[in-house]
Amino acid sequence: MRFRTAIVGFIALASLAACSAYTASGPYGGGTGGGQGGGGPVGAVTLGPGIQFVSSHNGSQPAVDTIEVGASVTWTWSGSLSHSVQSVGSSSFASSGIKGRGTYAVQFTAPGTYQYDCAVHGTAMTGTIVVQ
Repeated sequence: MRFRTAIVGFIALASLAACSAYTASGPYGGGTGGGQGGGGPVGAVTLGPGIQFVSSHNGSQPAVDTIEVGASVTWTWSGSLSHSVQSVGSSSFASSGIKGRGTYAVQFTAPGTYQYDCAVHGTAMTGTIVVQ
């Protein structure tokens, strides 16, 4: 339990230290989502420290998160590897390039299943957002 508390604290500190947040615009907008029980807030995904997207809410790897229409997903970079977030398929969202620190948020305003990956690692690093 101490290890988990330490990891959560590290992620929180890394998020505060990042200071460079990018919020998407367009049909997916920007904003913040609400937390709902579980291990962390719904719609919170960590990038790294390895080649993985990890759901902060349910711990799934690759990350699979289910959110309500109008909620946001926030990706937070951790570790020392550079990553990005980009949609796969007909939807369109992408973080502000490849980076090693910071956050990126997208508000989802339409129901559906949204696949994403990392421009650096491609299909080795994927995730899914289900919007209900």
